Amino acid sequence: MLSRKLEGLTVLVVDDDPGPLELYREVLSLAGARVRVATSARAALLMVQEETPDAVVSDIMMPGDDGYWLIRALRELPGNRIPALAVTGDPVRHSKERVCQAGFDDHLAKPVQVVEFSATVARLASGRTCTAS
Repeated sequence: MLSRKLEGLTVLVVDDDPGPLELYREVLSLAGARVRVATSARAALLMVQEETPDAVVSDIMMPGDDGYWLIRALRELPGNRIPALAVTGDPVRHSKERVCQAGFDDHLAKPVQVVEFSATVARLASGRTCTAS
């Protein structure tokens, strides 16, 4: 059973694949979050410029502008330090160290484990990030 650790928070989920996108939306909603979804990095950036979420969950490998493009764009916004979680189907190529150095705050490999996913988003939204060397 998921706890309601995300109650009152807004989480933006970015993934071009409708399967994971729907799973993330459902898990985060059950944890109490208000979930906004985007199917591309560019759409996500526009949404952030309209309303700053409490956390972002982004796929890394998307066609066109990928998750690395999105995190660079987010980190370039003035005064913006939204906690961001990277999810990837290729954890070897997109290691925790690499995604954290790129500007993400943590990393999970697909397929995500529901409880770990919810807990990681809650931890990031509370301000605790990864420590990649």
